[in-house]
Amino acid sequence: MLNLISAPLSLPRAHLDPIISSQDMLAVLSLAIRRPLCNEVIAILMDDEQRGIGLLSFDESSTPASLIHQLIGLCSTTAIASSVVIASVRPREFWKADDQIQFNFMRQQFTNAGITMREWIVISRGAVRFVQQ
Repeated sequence: MLNLISAPLSLPRAHLDPIISSQDMLAVLSLAIRRPLCNEVIAILMDDEQRGIGLLSFDESSTPASLIHQLIGLCSTTAIASSVVIASVRPREFWKADDQIQFNFMRQQFTNAGITMREWIVISRGAVRFVQQ
């Protein structure tokens, strides 16, 4: 059960190891996920070599897309952030009717800013979903 996600035994080191696989992404995200699970959005900022350069956590206001301009601004301040992974932690809602619309909006906004959105992951009690186009 994902009520309490434990920290991984090994994970990519910030600024050194690339975050390549979905396991790598989840390992890094597990460092920032609050326990017990609560509604939040977590972002991993990465450089051109897919190495982690930032791990941000936000209380989820309404949708991850509502944070998009703040995330783009934060990526811009680091100058080397070229891609992101977004995770929405939703303890009670695994699916939302507008997830696909939110995904397309976020991806387009990041693309317009010159940043690659690698993944959007939804984490809830008992499940992890990689939102696809």
